[in-house]
Amino acid sequence: MIAICLNWGLMGVLLVQMFFYHITFPKDSATIKSLVYGLFVLDILQTGLITADAFHWFVFGFGDMNRLNDTFLNSWDVPLLDSVIALIVQCFYSWRIYVLQKSLVFPVLIVLVSLCQCGAGVAVAVIAHRLGKLSLISTEVSEQTTWLVASALADVLITIVLSWTLLRSRSRYLPVSGRRIGRIVALTVETNCLTAGVAVISLILFLGVPQHATLVVPPTAIIGKLYTNCLVAVLNNRSLGSSGPRSGTSSGSSNFQSFRMPELSSAPRRNQALKVEVIQQMDTRDDAGIALGDFGPKSQLETQRGSNSV
Repeated sequence: MIAICLNWGLMGVLLVQMFFYHITFPKDSATIKSLVYGLFVLDILQTGLITADAFHWFVFGFGDMNRLNDTFLNSWDVPLLDSVIALIVQCFYSWRIYVLQKSLVFPVLIVLVSLCQCGAGVAVAVIAHRLGKLSLISTEVSEQTTWLVASALADVLITIVLSWTLLRSRSRYLPVSGRRIGRIVALTVETNCLTAGVAVISLILFLGVPQHATLVVPPTAIIGKLYTNCLVAVLNNRSLGSSGPRSGTSSGSSNFQSFRMPELSSAPRRNQALKVEVIQQMDTRDDAGIALGDFGPKSQLETQRGSNSV
């Protein structure tokens, strides 16, 4: 029941994040939108299946202790959907790394590890469904261990490689961009360490307490929601320091406005108009897509001049 309540709670957090994303980044690319809303649909599906599990165990089977041991839909809504969601999110981070590094070495490695965890998660789902009893999942040692270890390993690789790449590129940009990159690095470490930590805790519970193998269910039941929430949080992070609907870019600008008085001759002249020239200089820096991995610096200098006669 704890796992079900946590899953519902994280679904509520995801709803808020999705609403914020929808109104803040209406002009994101179709690919990013498909990614975000596709994950959202998978999480809605998982919440629906977990709710069906809750009714099967605690409503229709109230007082029936044997029914609590049934896997029912749990074999599909936890290991299967969690591994698929993790694969999608980890592939997204691999794409970010490829965009930044222009190299396929680490992205391919991360994708291979992610495919391994997804395959193991599907195997866990199939075997658990075939067994039909939660108490028997302790027999899935190799599949469950591979799923959780590979999931944690992929998250650790993403954290190390992405943070190292971002920090290495920070010195090449303006100070404001450097601070933004530092914030993205912190967010990347926090989110990926969170999902990796839950996977490690699940593995410790599974291997450390084999006589109570069902203890692995609560942490694994929220992994999928954590992945989606962390991804949407990274995307929503682009809006910090700005307001209003955005097109998926973050920009910083500095405004400079001055008034220059023209030099006047010492001899006064009758009916001579006094001209005041206003010079406005705006230096705009575009941090477009920093959160998505696009670090192409763009600078634009706009000067507006106007004159008024007094």
